[in-house]
Parts: sequence; C-alpha cells; structure tokens
Amino acid sequence: MKFLKRNRSSPKRRVKLGIDYGVSTSKIVFRDCNPSGKENCWLVLHDGCAQIASRVCVTPTTLLFGHATVPTMACDSCESLKTRVAAEVTANPAYQLGRTTKLPEGFSAVDLATLTVWFLISKGHQAVAAHFKEQMEGIELGMTMGVPTEFLNHQELKATFLTIARRAWWFYRNEGLLDAEVSIERARRVLERCPEMMCTLTEEEIREWIRNEGDAALWMVLHSPSVAVGPYAKVDIGAGSTHANLFRIFGKLHTVKRSLAPFGTAAVPVGMDGVDLAIAECEGLSSNYLTLRGSESTLLQANDKVRDAVRVVCNQIYDSYRKAWNEAYTKLGRNPLELTAWRQHKVVILGGGSLVPFLVDTIRMHPEERELLPAVRLQQPDGLARADGRKVTSEELQLAGVAYGLSITEFHVPNPYARDSV
Repeated sequence: MKFLKRNRSSPKRRVKLGIDYGVSTSKIVFRDCNPSGKENCWLVLHDGCAQIASRVCVTPTTLLFGHATVPTMACDSCESLKTRVAAEVTANPAYQLGRTTKLPEGFSAVDLATLTVWFLISKGHQAVAAHFKEQMEGIELGMTMGVPTEFLNHQELKATFLTIARRAWWFYRNEGLLDAEVSIERARRVLERCPEMMCTLTEEEIREWIRNEGDAALWMVLHSPSVAVGPYAKVDIGAGSTHANLFRIFGKLHTVKRSLAPFGTAAVPVGMDGVDLAIAECEGLSSNYLTLRGSESTLLQANDKVRDAVRVVCNQIYDSYRKAWNEAYTKLGRNPLELTAWRQHKVVILGGGSLVPFLVDTIRMHPEERELLPAVRLQQPDGLARADGRKVTSEELQLAGVAYGLSITEFHVPNPYARDSV
C-alpha cells in the first residue's frame, strides 16, 4: 500500500523587531528567532548610522522622516514628539520643556508619532529583507516598542502608546512601507482610513506590543561579556527620562544562561533634554537648546557657570538612582551580608548621558557611602552585529540596549528567586 506524500507548509521563520522609539533618536534591532535555538540579531542602520532621528520635518506639502539634521529647504522641525504626546494627553506643561514649534495643520503629536513608528517599522522591514536577500515569503515579522516607566504607570498614556504601536503596524500591513518622504495629503488620507484600536487586550498581549524601556535594557547588561556576576546599578539616561535598576547577576560569564535578581527600580521624567536646556539658558540659547546635543562635554569643560547649572539637573537625574537605592535598601536590610556587598557595587550607565563624562562621574556616586563607584562599559554580546556586518562600536552599545532587549521574545529577564521573572 502506498502513501501519498502531501506538501506540508513549513513553519515560518520568526523575526522580531525591537523598536526603541526615542525622544531625540530611535534605535532598531531585528532578531532572527531561529528554531534551532541559536539567535542572532542586528542593529539596523539608516544612512549608515545606528541612530535614527525621531524628528519630523514639515514642508508646505511634505513630511520628512529620519533626517539627522534639519534639511536646508524651507521646513519646520517638529522635535521631541514622544514627550509632546505626553503633554497632549495629560495637559502637563512639564512635558513641553520649551518645545513650541507649531504642528502641521490637521495633525496631532499622536498622529506624527504614529507615522514615525510606521517609518521605523519600514526601516526594520527593509533591513530584514536585505538580510534574507529579499526572500520574505517564509518570514513572520513581529514588533515590540519601548515605553518609559512613567508612561506605563499612567493608564491614559499607556493606552495612547499602545494605540500608536498598533496603528503604525496596521499602516505597515495594509499600506506597505513608508518612505522617508510622504506627501501631507497621503499622510492625512492614511490616518483617516485607520480603524479604531478599541479591542480589549490581556496584559500578556499588551506586552507583545509595548514594554518597559528600563527593564528591556537589562538584557544587554546581562549578556555583555564585560559584566561579571555580582551587584550592579544600571542607570539609563535618555533624552526625556532616566531609569535606574539595582540588581544582582548570577551565572557564568560568556553565556546567555544567566539570571538577575532585582532589588530596586525607579524612574524620573528628566534626561539629556534637561541638561541641554540648562546649558542653553546659561548661553542665552534656550529657544534653540536642541542644537547643543553632542557638544555637552566641550561646553561643560569650558564654563564653570554651565557646570553649576547642570549640577541642578544632574541631581534630578540622580534621583532615579537614589530612589532605586532606597527601595533596595529596605530589602537588603534583612540580609546584613548582602548589604555589606552593596557598599562596593558596580555601575553601568547607558543612553545619551553615558557619553558625557561630567554626568557619568555625578551618577556613579554611591547613594549611601558617598564614594565613587567603578563604572563598567558594555562589550558586544555574542550574536549581535551591525546590519552591515561590522562590529558594533562602544558608543552604539551604550545607546542600543533598549532595542536589543525589546527584540528578545521573552517577556521578562530570568530571576532565580521567582517562578516568573523580573
């Protein structure tokens, strides 16, 4: 008796985009979730750079995405849209931080943020397609976007950023890829066509779409060869917020099979935008403070008045570390040996603030002992590379931690003390 061979459809290969949609710049990592268990991931590039500008430039007829500098053509630059969304939703003027550029008529900050995330998804798709030699038929692409802790703790903001992620994905699936330039007419038409995203999702389903940025960055720390076992503080200083974690790492070096026990976490809505604004006010440039991005170290070295002004903001940023320490101290106090070990813990500083030595030296002061703690620079984890195959630079590693963590399919960092995880 013969058996007829039936053509069975082979399971699709899963590829996951981790999208760190930032206030100033965005980063994308795509991960090949190989069924064999060995995963590799790549840092997506735009014009040869791992940082993709989050601004939207507006001409009378066109929206422009991903420009590292404002084009010379007549246009308005809409900056820091992520925090402008927060200002729009909560009516909290603190989120504006001097951003007064008028949005294009008929568009909200939420609209422009959604279009930007659609553009980022498109960049991720193009990188994946290039990696697989344009053979996308067997690829199942997914995406998770990062959201700051304080936004996730605010129900209306959480719902808003969930909608931004889901609408952007709907555009990608139904309208195709978004180029770096789109007509205002088409953008309005697409926004009007998008259905309402009102269905109820479980917490597990929500985590497929959006996750905590601060927790996502822990994966890079956990997998970095330069990070040994022991107690650590991680402080991620972004443009609009700072997130701090205190934790102990367990396991062997040079392996991804490691775990992390959390002791404290905290976040504050202050970051490099606050540093730049403080410098600009000293220099009489407060209306154009974003032009100082990248030159903070030079300005801080040359001017005592600037350093004094920035110390105020540094103290606000440091509050994230101090609050995380206070939470950890409550737990550590039950274990005198653990408390003793934490007098000499190490510090990992990520985000844009990690590139400013003055800020790094301020942050790595022990909250209790008032002594400088050793700072650890991340090394490239196994399986991570740039999309062009080149080695990821030290600066890129400091900035790509959130996107790297978001590309991982697990919801939580493994915790040896809990059945679930961090």
